[in-house]
Amino acid sequence: MDDPDFPFLGTEPMAVELANTLYGQGEQQIDFLGSPEWIDRWFALVGTEHGLAVPVDVGRDAGRVRALRDCVHHLLSAAADAKAPRTDMLDRLNEFAATTPTHPRLEWAADGTRRLRRVGLTTGLGHLAADCIEVLTRPPARSPRRCTGPGCSMLYVRNHPRRRWCHPSCGHRDRQARYYRRQRLPEAP
Repeated sequence: MDDPDFPFLGTEPMAVELANTLYGQGEQQIDFLGSPEWIDRWFALVGTEHGLAVPVDVGRDAGRVRALRDCVHHLLSAAADAKAPRTDMLDRLNEFAATTPTHPRLEWAADGTRRLRRVGLTTGLGHLAADCIEVLTRPPARSPRRCTGPGCSMLYVRNHPRRRWCHPSCGHRDRQARYYRRQRLPEAP
């Protein structure tokens, strides 16, 4: 099986990256976690980028991984589309998050700054569920959004008030499409 070209933005929280593995809509939808091998490869790629230690063979639990992804995708999409989520998806996400045992840890830097971190023995899926909860409970200005680029269905976290696209390439395609429409469509009287 060939390595897929994962829809990986590299700048988003891991929960958003997980949701984006279900790319497209309807007949055009692609499941980038469609096989245990792809799941292992995705976790190797994204887990490394986000510092998440997951078992090498996480794909053996493909059903649970896809169930969590479906919950995360549904909830982030509901937030992006300003719709109420299904209760069963909310309950399922909370079940996954409950598998993340942590404890508080105080970190004190040399410059005197202090911060609280939650650390402990965590499961990979529980960590992803907790990450989704953190994304969904941010202020509205930093809530999940859906890319407005032509043909793109990716989700992203808005980190700037004027951000409309998941990646600069989508913004470029969007600007090109608008330019093309202005040039090709006759002026209205």
